[in-house]
Amino acid sequence: MTIDATPRITRSIAEFAICTESADIPDAARRIATRALVDTLAVAVLGTHDIASRALMETVLTPPPAEHGATVLATGGKAPAHVAALLNATAGHADDYDDHLVDTNGHPSVVLIPALLAAGEAADVSGRDILDAYVIGHQVMCAVSAGLPVRAHWQEGWHATSTVGIIGATAAVARLRQLTILQTRYALGLAASMAGGSRQNCGFVTKPLHAGLAASNAVLAVDLAERGYDADPDQLEAPLGFFKVFGVNPDLRKVEPVLEERWTVTTRGLNVKTFPACYAVHPAARAASELRGQVLDIEAIESVDVTVQPTGLVGPIHHRPETGLQAKFSLEYTVAAALADGPPTLKTFTDATVQRTDLQQLLRRVRTHENPVPPTGPEEFTRWYATVEVHFNDGDRKITRADMPHGFTLDPLTDQEIQNKFNDCLTSSATPWDAATLGAQLWSMDQLPRIRSLFAEQTHLAGRATASV
Repeated sequence: MTIDATPRITRSIAEFAICTESADIPDAARRIATRALVDTLAVAVLGTHDIASRALMETVLTPPPAEHGATVLATGGKAPAHVAALLNATAGHADDYDDHLVDTNGHPSVVLIPALLAAGEAADVSGRDILDAYVIGHQVMCAVSAGLPVRAHWQEGWHATSTVGIIGATAAVARLRQLTILQTRYALGLAASMAGGSRQNCGFVTKPLHAGLAASNAVLAVDLAERGYDADPDQLEAPLGFFKVFGVNPDLRKVEPVLEERWTVTTRGLNVKTFPACYAVHPAARAASELRGQVLDIEAIESVDVTVQPTGLVGPIHHRPETGLQAKFSLEYTVAAALADGPPTLKTFTDATVQRTDLQQLLRRVRTHENPVPPTGPEEFTRWYATVEVHFNDGDRKITRADMPHGFTLDPLTDQEIQNKFNDCLTSSATPWDAATLGAQLWSMDQLPRIRSLFAEQTHLAGRATASV
């Protein structure tokens, strides 16, 4: 008799999501979830002005059922929960300013937070319920990423924010909605059929839609499972299931040890961005900004050599960007802009700035390389590194190195720095939210008894208590 040794990953994730006791989740984990909440709401409100958010809203928004509406950040109006998740997550990823996690090679919060807020508002759960479900979803994403493994999955062209994100968000929403374990297994099977997202679309309006679809489909998968849809209850590990389809020599034995970790949100954390671009360009931008601080003569630059760790050039796919969206995925442009203007800001990635003649000329002098050993400084580095070496026409040269930037999980932003980013994002948008009031409520999410009050008070303040779209 043969024994099937295939790990029952779908059941394990379902049991973990549904059976984990709230008392087992420490306040430190909820605090990180609270910080993620504040940061994610900031970038989601900021992104509501973007074409990715506006065009999508005009296309899909419909009047909500009165008893199941969820808030659309762009307007304060209501929509069905899966539509609100679609719109808010797309907005949250529109500027590529949302947080990042190396372990998942993607952006966890921009899928989790919009899905949980929409599903949670429709069900009127507590703030603690939202935070606990976030902790669960983060851990499921890390576990699935370990089994794929995610780096090889990502190099094959999959956008892990979407493919991995929908699985983690589905587990989190299923917990929030108190599905049974079998219903949760069905929901995970449904989500596996909805997974997708190609990295070739990075630098185009389509990319933020990946996050929107993952969040929306996670809510939809739970809705359908709750209403009687079934799916293979062992879909993820099945012969034609998620890991077979999306994995590259997947190792399912690595999934459950991550589920047993306490807790990935504290052990693996989050990387919070200080400017809106692909996280892979942040170390090089930091190094180039430091050189800019040495009063470089940009006109005298002959060439620039940028060296990063192996696979560091896989993400920045646009070498001659012509738009702000493409520039977010261009190592050459980000280094050129930092050398010319200093640390990148929101303005750095506008079409007008990208098309400046001086930056277009300078980025063409930037050459990029990968090397397992940094050209300067110690051979050891944490996760990523970047060196920027500037060669001048007179033969002089300057070189500097930066490893992971401030905001990395081992060098996190302070609460005040996150609040400053929140304020900047909200003042840069044209939405109805009052930054001080909403910010105070978000920081107190753990004490909020009914999630519907979070946005109801805000829309009242804005004179939009009965707003609809």
